[in-house]
Amino acid sequence: MRTETIRSPDITESPSEPGDPPAFGRCPVCKKPLRPRCIVTGEPKAPPVGQGKQSRAICTGCGNIIEYIGNGKWKLVNPN
Repeated sequence: MRTETIRSPDITESPSEPGDPPAFGRCPVCKKPLRPRCIVTGEPKAPPVGQGKQSRAICTGCGNIIEYIGNGKWKLVNPN
């Protein structure tokens, strides 16, 4: 008797090119690695925590508005 093991795909880091900014967590909806940048300088930087619109971003994977809550964690702004 032969058995097959079916594995679900693991979420891994996307292949990064030299010079890519570091990931600052993942989208809570689609799990895409997030690489936010400073609005002023354009350098890779996590947004400030607890500062309203400055703490928010739009995921380029699923289009949801998410808010940075620190330590690489994000939450959906309007889960409805």
